[in-house]
Amino acid sequence: MKNKINYLFKNTVIFAISNMSTKLITFFLLPIYTWKLSTSQYGIIDLLFTICNFVYPLLTLNIVESVFRFSLDKDVSKEKIINIGINCGILCLFFGLSSIPILYLFNDYKNYALLFYIHLSLLAFSQIFLSFLKGQEKLTEFSIGNILNTLLIAVFAILFLVVFNMAIYGYFLAYIISNIFTILYAIFIGKIKISISKKYFDKKLFKSMLKYSLVLLPTSFLWWIINSSDKVMISSFIGSDANGLYAISYKLPSLLTMIGTIFNQAWLFSAIAEKDSKDFEKYHNNIFQNLFYLLSISSMLLIIIIKPLFKIYVADDFYMSWMYVPYLAIGYVFLTSSTFLSTSYNVHKDSKGFLYSALLGAILNIILNFIFIPLFKVHGAALATLLSYVIVFTYRLIDTKKYVKTKLIFSNYFLIFVMITISLLTYINSPIEYVLQLLLLTITVIIYRKYLVYYCKMIKEKIFRKADKREV
Repeated sequence: MKNKINYLFKNTVIFAISNMSTKLITFFLLPIYTWKLSTSQYGIIDLLFTICNFVYPLLTLNIVESVFRFSLDKDVSKEKIINIGINCGILCLFFGLSSIPILYLFNDYKNYALLFYIHLSLLAFSQIFLSFLKGQEKLTEFSIGNILNTLLIAVFAILFLVVFNMAIYGYFLAYIISNIFTILYAIFIGKIKISISKKYFDKKLFKSMLKYSLVLLPTSFLWWIINSSDKVMISSFIGSDANGLYAISYKLPSLLTMIGTIFNQAWLFSAIAEKDSKDFEKYHNNIFQNLFYLLSISSMLLIIIIKPLFKIYVADDFYMSWMYVPYLAIGYVFLTSSTFLSTSYNVHKDSKGFLYSALLGAILNIILNFIFIPLFKVHGAALATLLSYVIVFTYRLIDTKKYVKTKLIFSNYFLIFVMITISLLTYINSPIEYVLQLLLLTITVIIYRKYLVYYCKMIKEKIFRKADKREV
């Protein structure tokens, strides 16, 4: 068990550095965006980038997922895998051209059609190459690539938005240039041979990769619906200004996914390595309980600080977006927990498990958006997103029992109750809300103090162990 924890801890640290660095940079960029862009401009950008993140998996046959998963197998040619990935990236270059005339049909978006296409194409290749690094377990190199990408976005965003006042054009250029550098880095560090030669094209392997990725393609679309359809519907029903506020409210709760992403990315490698061990179920449940606890405490803390933080963090026009954060903060706890459960689908290459759970969440999300947005405006979209995440989590909790039985114990329900209570207190708009929220948070920390002590001891041991090795 100790070796398992050490392996997981090592990978967690690598992903932690990567995710914390990228999220921290993004965190400091947000005030610049709200300062230099209007709510309408930010709403336009957010919608275009949301569409782009949906379209590139579609145009590449979702090959990113297969490049990563098949690269983890020891008995497959890496050259053949990346060759298939590059060929699918070329499909994006070709079919992506159709986005230009489509965007020209809309007055708000036609001026950015060419930039959208360039960003779409470069994003596809950067993700393919970075996934290849990750699949080869070059985790340090993969993490550096992510940090480099985000750091360059920050540098060029400041240059184009603050110095040159290029607004939406500058935003696009920052992403385009950073993706170019990321692609070059991944090619160099991964020693990737750029070739579309038939010599490396394995039809049998291509069919296997395609079978895996195509089943996940509807899943990507369905998750796009769950995560982003509310933005499209808000823009349509209410307007770009409202979507700009909602997009900002997404930013801080998404920091919670950093915790989950760190765990889940590292956990996937451990789950694949340990899937046949006798004590895997015990190991799995131990990790799940720790993850759920960390996410819940983080969610509570974020909800408590959101109002005073937004007073100084965002421009005045964006302040009211704090109202939607509590829904999304709780939702991300369930989203990240369901992602942890879905590791079982990755391990067993069960694409259908991803598909069915996402289908259920997407259908519910669309129905609830149509009901709630006309009734409750932006609040309705946030509530629909929260409920969709809860449904997906519940489905996966039940469905993955065929691989490993995950226990949802009483303490998990208690944490959910406290999160909801702290969220409701946020809307009191009185100093007493902070007193009550902090009291609930303190009680929760005291009850679960053993977890905090465990984390601190583990980190302390690792730090001092490394220090002792350096002295020797």
